Amino acid sequence: MMRGGFINKLDPGPPVTPKSRPRRFQWVIRLGTFALIASLAGYLILNIALAGIFVYVLTHPTCNRLPQPPEGFFQPEEHWLQTKDGLSIKMWYYPTQNGAAILALGGMSGSLGKKLPPIDFLVQEGYGVLQIDSRACASPRATVTLGGDEVYDATAGLFFLQTLPEIDKIGAFGFSMGGATVIRAAAQHPEIVAVVAEGNYANLGELLIGAGQPQSWPRRLFISSITSSYRLFSGINPWTISPIDELPYISPRPVFMIFGEHESKGGRAQAQYAQAGEPKTLWIVPQGAHGRNHLIAREEYERRVIAFFNATFFVE
Repeated sequence: MMRGGFINKLDPGPPVTPKSRPRRFQWVIRLGTFALIASLAGYLILNIALAGIFVYVLTHPTCNRLPQPPEGFFQPEEHWLQTKDGLSIKMWYYPTQNGAAILALGGMSGSLGKKLPPIDFLVQEGYGVLQIDSRACASPRATVTLGGDEVYDATAGLFFLQTLPEIDKIGAFGFSMGGATVIRAAAQHPEIVAVVAEGNYANLGELLIGAGQPQSWPRRLFISSITSSYRLFSGINPWTISPIDELPYISPRPVFMIFGEHESKGGRAQAQYAQAGEPKTLWIVPQGAHGRNHLIAREEYERRVIAFFNATFFVE
């Protein structure tokens, strides 16, 4: 302050008014609110991105173009068959020796060559087998829908077998996703007179969300992103892909369900068996696991599957 033309350097100036403190407090609140909103937005974006990546990997597996027939077998006939939704799917056919043929459908990577389900013992028994490739290898390449649109592939295979005069009986054998597919295909097509399904899920929606696990709000948000991502990539509501609800429509044709001991709970084996109509059979392989049942109990596995098909096709 000027006093007599001089500046008093000891004068502190005007006092700080109480109004400045609320302004600082408001600034802190705004900054905190912004940080909270930014954190939530980042979490949501990360959640959606991780769910999308997870589902994309499931529905867009790598196409492996080097399948080989089981050792000791002649080279099967190779066919490219058209599906109802406009794809060309590769299939391998081992000609029948007994008038019966089996549709073979596998997991996300298809069922060609040595991929599951195993077919060598069926061919040795005289059965014709039509192995069906993955949609990841289709022309044009398509989304693998985990048992949804794969019914079109089974149907194309069924129609092909029906054109062969040497075949008068058709069954289906599926593993994992293929197990779900053969159940759904048989429910729609009575021409499939016997079904073996191994390690299939009960309902795809339940599988994707991990039904039965603790459902905290972060997990509910994540699984909601997963199911939304599946719908985005496939155009299908995963809850409508429900083998457990379609099993009753197979009866009175027989169905044989196979689960490993360590996968039976997750696959709701007992619930699926209860839902199926007669005649039905459930085999839970002791110490068995997904994709390993035929390795743990090979002789019994082959004996049971062959006996099931023989009893359906050849026992009056």
